[in-house]
Amino acid sequence: MAKKAYGLFVNRFEVVTRGSNTVASYLFKQHIDSLYADSATVPIAMTCYNRANPKYLIYSAGNITHSSQTGKQSGNVLSMSNILLDMPAHVDDWEAKIKAVYKADTPEFKALFSKGKKPFNSGSQQKRVDAVATLLATIGTDASLAAVKILVQAFYDTMLAAFGTKDVSKETTKTDSKATEKARIDMCNVMEGNYGLILDEFQDEPTLGAKYFDETYMGNKLQVIFNLKIKMLTTKKILKRTFANPLTQQLQIINNSNTTLHLFLCANKMSVIGTVFVTILPMSTSTHLLTDFGDPTTETFLKAYNADDKVKADITVKVL
Repeated sequence: MAKKAYGLFVNRFEVVTRGSNTVASYLFKQHIDSLYADSATVPIAMTCYNRANPKYLIYSAGNITHSSQTGKQSGNVLSMSNILLDMPAHVDDWEAKIKAVYKADTPEFKALFSKGKKPFNSGSQQKRVDAVATLLATIGTDASLAAVKILVQAFYDTMLAAFGTKDVSKETTKTDSKATEKARIDMCNVMEGNYGLILDEFQDEPTLGAKYFDETYMGNKLQVIFNLKIKMLTTKKILKRTFANPLTQQLQIINNSNTTLHLFLCANKMSVIGTVFVTILPMSTSTHLLTDFGDPTTETFLKAYNADDKVKADITVKVL
């Protein structure tokens, strides 16, 4: 599973909002609104608000533009898809009209539909556009097919316009996405700076600055959870430690099954249970320091042994 960053100099705001504009919008707005509410009476709130609000406005405007463009792109792609869905009926009509002039076994007809109707009705969008263009070129200046050519040309023009708009729309969406991502990171950086300013301002009573950040929400989003099942009398790796402060790291262990588990730290994936381990009772929830399972400064892997010979274990480990 994907691992989330831990460490003193990791920007937690960037980590928690990464990949979700919904989460970013909520956290940014909560920060801005809470600062603004105190800006008239708390000097540090005014300072932080003036730093963050311009970044928030840029992010918010970019996010709206990106969302709008994404919707427009979906519409343009749908337009092209609808044209392709209708295409077989048009091809049948062209074929019938051409057969009225050139019978199916004539060289003229075979030149126009050398591979039948397959190139028109299957394959990539580009190939299907090319098939219509080839038909137009093959008809050329044949006066007897002038009426058919008008129909094919009209369909081709419509198809080409939708195909081009779709590609332009995708490129615009990509550009908007990059701008929104930059604005998100800029906002995260200023929030990290504000966090330092507020922590410094309220260093004697840090809880006074807590209202400017939704720590509970961030904690839930940052929490790493491992879920796994373990066969009878089997050892299985739960995680490889990547924590910045392993000596103070806490884990919540939830044994969801009627099995007895032994959890331990070891130096590599192949290591087996040693003399240091923690017994996790059936259907229990408990919290432990990482050091309870062994020496986290030298032993990287946390593993679990299912001591039951009849029941699979179901375990959840939360990094707190």
